[in-house]
This record gives sequence, C-alpha cells and structure tokens, in this order.
Amino acid sequence: MDTESVSLLAIFVPHALCGAFLAWRLMPRSAREELRGWFREDDGGTPRPVPDRPRSGGGDGVPPLPGAAPSAVRLREPGRLADRVPAPPRRPAHPATPPERVREPR
Repeated sequence: MDTESVSLLAIFVPHALCGAFLAWRLMPRSAREELRGWFREDDGGTPRPVPDRPRSGGGDGVPPLPGAAPSAVRLREPGRLADRVPAPPRRPAHPATPPERVREPR
C-alpha cells in the first residue's frame, strides 16, 4: 500500500471504531440485550439471571478511617452555608503606633 492509503486507514479505522462504540452506548438497554442475545449460545430461550450488583453509596463492609467524623453542616437544608459555618478567628489587631527603634551608635 502506498502512504496515502495507510494514512487514510489510520484516520478512518479509529473513527469507525469510536462511532460504533458511541452508537452502542446510545442504544437503549433493551436493544443492546437483544443484540447480545444473537451472539450467545441458544439455551432454550430461557433468560439468564442477572447477578445483583453491590449497592453503591458507601459501606461495603469497609470501616471508615479512624479520623472520620460526620459533617457539622448539612448541605441539603435551606439557607446559606456561610451562615452555618462560623468565621475563622481574626488576627490580633496591630498596635496603633509602630514601636520605636533604638539606633545603635556606629
């Protein structure tokens, strides 16, 4: 093959693969399951049981880290977050006049 054909294939093949993947992901789940059924062995027309997925949302039998603590503020309640969190302490005020510097003789 000449370089022009190779370059066209290098551009077309990845685009075709990505287009096929995108079309697969945009299909409704029922249509995808139907297409998958064409490639499975014929088991007499009985659907296979779908295994239960573990629930997402934390837990999973793993204990929290030792320093974990619940949040002090709930974000789902109405109101502003700034009203619920106390402001950090301010720095102490500066003295009104700068301290006098004593000049040492040279």
